[in-house]
Amino acid sequence: MRTREQELEFQVRDIFNEFYKEKMINEVTTSFILDEDDLSGMLNVEIKENDKGNFFHDELEDNIFYKFIRRKEKNILMFLKSENGGCS
Repeated sequence: MRTREQELEFQVRDIFNEFYKEKMINEVTTSFILDEDDLSGMLNVEIKENDKGNFFHDELEDNIFYKFIRRKEKNILMFLKSENGGCS
């Protein structure tokens, strides 16, 4: 059985894989933000403000940093492609 943190990371990776081609590759950017409307039905883990982490993405061959932020009464999920160990 996965911990809440492991399950959150698993779901965040799935969310990233769903959106990264449209948001990063097509728009030629190193970051993107998703709001609660984008995330609707994609998370079944309780989100805590400032949940964050990182993972390596094989297709992009880079680390991806993610963080949940509370803004205007809604949670948003921010992804940043790391370059040389830091966030860009």
